Formats: sequence, structure tokens, C-alpha cells
Amino acid sequence: MEHKELIKACVDYIKNPAQVEYFSKGKNVDDVIRGKFFEIMGTDKPTMKDIRRHKIEVFEIIEQVLTETYLNGVNEDEFFMQFAEIKNLKLGDTNEFFIEDDAILTVSEHSGNHWNIQRQKLEGGVLFPIKVKSHAIAVYGDFFLFVTGRLSFGKLVQKVAQGVQNNIYEQVAASFASTSVQLPAEFKKTGVYEEGELQELYSHVEAASGSAVVVGTRKAIGKIIAGANTNLFTDSMKEELNKTGRVGIYNGMTIAQLPSVHKANTFEFAYDDSKLLVLPAGGSRPIKLVFEGDDWMKETTDETKNRDMTFDYSFITRFGCATVFDGLFGVYDLK
Repeated sequence: MEHKELIKACVDYIKNPAQVEYFSKGKNVDDVIRGKFFEIMGTDKPTMKDIRRHKIEVFEIIEQVLTETYLNGVNEDEFFMQFAEIKNLKLGDTNEFFIEDDAILTVSEHSGNHWNIQRQKLEGGVLFPIKVKSHAIAVYGDFFLFVTGRLSFGKLVQKVAQGVQNNIYEQVAASFASTSVQLPAEFKKTGVYEEGELQELYSHVEAASGSAVVVGTRKAIGKIIAGANTNLFTDSMKEELNKTGRVGIYNGMTIAQLPSVHKANTFEFAYDDSKLLVLPAGGSRPIKLVFEGDDWMKETTDETKNRDMTFDYSFITRFGCATVFDGLFGVYDLK
């Protein structure tokens, strides 16, 4: 098996183990993948020296698997599919987005612990870049546990890929945080949830952009459902509500749920549970997400520095994000 085939098998295994080719042949996928790494290292009983000797080749394979895994997660996320414009650039490629037509441009870009907000009147359109920086996910040296048969390859990769994906979600959530500044009064509501208020906000966004969608966290969307007469729901709506906790369309309003994600090293949700956004459903996608260059793994210690003889290393990826609205949108702050 060439490295490309090994990478594809690894990615497919993580994404949907039941459909990987080796299952149909009655083989254990972990054993097959482990065997291919044994071939790379030239032994079926690798030591730390063997891993160290072949770590560049091993890391390059794991880097590619991790990249494809977290990118698949982002690209296939329902929310990102609807609202995110994603670019994958090589180092040196032009990092630019274009907004057409005359509009009020609101850019909310997260940078460290603060937000940079830019607004300007557009005349015919504007090009603008997204700031990109490196993000590192610390990884414990579990590859040795994998090659010795004590850890599945799926678990080895998934926890790192999930860490990267959560980091992306958190950065996007932060860029949403200050988007409601200086909206016209008609596009802002505050108070206890009332469907009439949301309907009015929805109508304003429809009038301004042609179509709209209500976006919020599971808890915020729950306010809509709690105020609804579910006895009037169709059987399909009741089934959807039972499966997902929401309905895709309610009283003529399209509804979409934000991803559930915690802020790093906390149990605090990244998105505001007390806010419903009414976004334009047409036009450009408001989330601009840029990945730049190749991801890579960097060893941060050697095996002699840990008592259990494992490696510490970081998986490093470069990306940047901003929330960009090229028209009016609505915000409902729930009390």
C-alpha cells in the first residue's frame, strides 16, 4: 500500500469504519494500518528508537490524516455548509475576499483577546484580507500506544482533530460576538421572547435582503419551540423536533442551529445562549475562513524527559476567520 492509499484508508476508517474496504475482507483495520507503519519502520516490534528514526515519514502521514479529518468535519458541518466561505491556500497565495455592490460592511475579526471591527461604505465592492495566524494543539505521545496495540488509530487521531475543529469553532464564535454594534433600531430587539417580535425582525431582514434565516444555539432556539403550539405541528415536524430538538421551518421562518462548542479549557459555551440572529439567507456567506499552508507536527520534547518514555509534540495549523456582513441583519437579545 502506497502512502496515499494508507492515508485514504486512515481517513475513511475515522469517518466511517463500517465502510472501510478491509472490514469486508474480515481483517481488523487497526491491525492493517498498524502493519503498514511496521513496514515503514522495518519491524513489527518497534522501539522508541525506531519511531524516532522514522518520525519524519510517520509524522507526514499523520499530519495529512489529521488535516483531512478536521477539514472534513468543518466542510460537512451543517452550519458551516450554509454560512461559511472557506479557502485553502498555499503559502504565498493571495488571501482576499470580495464583497459586491453598495452595502454597509461589518467585519468582526477575533484577534487574541479582543475584536477588530471595521465598517465602511462600499461603492461597487471591496477586496479585503483575513488575518491568519498559527494555532498549536498539544498532543501526548500516544503513537507508541497505537503501534504496541493498546490504542486504536481512530482514537489517536480523533482527539487531536476534534481539538483543532473546536479551536476553529471557538474562533468563529468569537468573531460573531460583536456583530450587532450600530445596527438600526428596527433590526434590534431586546426582552423576553415573543414570537411577534421575532416575526417583525425576520420581516425587516427579508425586506432588506430578500430572504432570512434565524440562527441560534440549541437553548436559544428552544425559546422558539417553547412558545410554539406543537399541537399544530405536522407529523413530520414532530418527528424532526423529537430527533433534533428543533424544526427547520416554523411559521414561515427558516431556523438553523449554531454548533455546540465550549471555550478552550472551560465549560462555558462559545456562542451566546441569550441571542437569536436573523441573517440574510442569500448573497455572500458571512463567515470567512482561511487555511494557509501545510499543517505540521513539531516534537517538543524527547522520550528521555518523560518518565513513561513517551513523546510530547504539537500539531500546528494556520488559519484565520472573520464574520463579514454585506447587508443588514437582525439581533434579538433574550432576557
